[in-house]
Amino acid sequence: MELVSPSMISEIDSYAERVLDIPVVSLMERSGEAVASVVRERIPRGSALLFLCGKGNNGGDGYAAALKLFSDYRVRAIDVFSSGQKSEAGKYFLNEYLKAGGEVLSFSCLSPELLAADAVIDAILGTGATGSLDDSLLSIADAVNSSGKRVIAVDLPLGVNAEDGTASPRAVRAEATVSLSFMKVGLLSYPARELVGEIHSFDLGIPREKIISAFEFKNFLVDRALAESLLPPRGKNTNKGSFGKALLITGSREYEGAGRLSLEAALRGGAGIVGFFSDRYLRDRLIVNYPEAIYYPSMECDGWREELLSVSSRHNAILIGSGSGVSEKLYRAVSLLLSTEGAPMVIDADGINSLARYGSAEELKCARRTVILTPHPLELSRLSAIPVERINAERLRTAKEFAHRYGIILLLKGAATVITDGQTVYINSSGNSALAKGGSGDALAGLLVSLLASRADPLKVTALAAYIHGAAGDALSDVYSELGVTPSDLPREMARQTAILEKKNK
Repeated sequence: MELVSPSMISEIDSYAERVLDIPVVSLMERSGEAVASVVRERIPRGSALLFLCGKGNNGGDGYAAALKLFSDYRVRAIDVFSSGQKSEAGKYFLNEYLKAGGEVLSFSCLSPELLAADAVIDAILGTGATGSLDDSLLSIADAVNSSGKRVIAVDLPLGVNAEDGTASPRAVRAEATVSLSFMKVGLLSYPARELVGEIHSFDLGIPREKIISAFEFKNFLVDRALAESLLPPRGKNTNKGSFGKALLITGSREYEGAGRLSLEAALRGGAGIVGFFSDRYLRDRLIVNYPEAIYYPSMECDGWREELLSVSSRHNAILIGSGSGVSEKLYRAVSLLLSTEGAPMVIDADGINSLARYGSAEELKCARRTVILTPHPLELSRLSAIPVERINAERLRTAKEFAHRYGIILLLKGAATVITDGQTVYINSSGNSALAKGGSGDALAGLLVSLLASRADPLKVTALAAYIHGAAGDALSDVYSELGVTPSDLPREMARQTAILEKKNK
């Protein structure tokens, strides 16, 4: 699904009016009906509704909704800024609301009106808001949150930034948000995602296909439909060479399980050949259950650098670091691969940690191959020196800035996983807390390198891997609960989820 940045909304509205001949007042009327429909669905008729309206189009949408709900609810409105409406469409609906007998109160009436209300409609600020709140707006947010009233937000709750998902610590918490026109990218990323409640999206009758053809979209939600389109095709007249060779440098004696999980996931991920660069101990342990893989000497042998370069040059994708243990030798292997031309490389877990401890992120800038990093927030913090708290508070912004600065693809793990090359952003829609367990990331990394071996677009394949991994967690939790899923369940279930996507494409 295509997502918009707030800066695109005004351009889309202008295009709708100029080219598609849809007047702004018509769009605002449809917005009012969209908000009203959500209110009718969630709030019993006859309830007392308090509309908090700003001076822009968001406030105009609020007045349009108040007008449509006036006969079925006890409607009151507060002009938050005591400014009326600045847009002609907003003025029209404010006047229509007043003509119908509606009353607009001043900000000083907020406390008693909140006390009397059953639900609050937040139509204060539109999608251009940055999320920062002055003292008066903070007092409104605090009053709404402390009132315990049900809140429905128009486009976004007060204090949320729809551009990057950041939010004021005191932002309004809504039980539902009515997203008008295209979905805004920031609403789907944390921490904003936790504040918007259930999202109800309405296109307002703007022909989607015409907007998509007229504008360049850089933000996407990876839902099932998009995942289906991202799946690399598999022709009938093919052989193992058609689907590429994936090389794994994962696992260790201490973290044998990481080697197992990444290897099985890679074997089930579609690569024609899967190689495993391991020591004799790990090879002897794994070959019993995974005879399909090709096992190469590890970094423990003499001349490992030459062997690693020789082996890696014969593969179409490389994964390094999953459960390998943090060490200077692993760092030297990562650094060696970064400094040589070759296949795309996924650096995971201890590969990232070793680079952070013994080298620096600056080496990524000089990489001579496509690099994909798959950190969780703490791993990214170690590499970037950005505090974890800031990463979690600014997930979209941090991910884009890091990827752009170092010229890499970043898969930032966590709820609503972010995948970006610094320009284009994918936000994953699948997954739940069942995946918040040690080993889950090893399975994801194995799947990713296997898909990457197909020679498909690295950014798109990374987004696809995140979706399949999350979908597997969703499906497994339906059977075992989010508590009962183990990472060992993932490789087979990820293969099953891939089969579901394949069937949709046939």
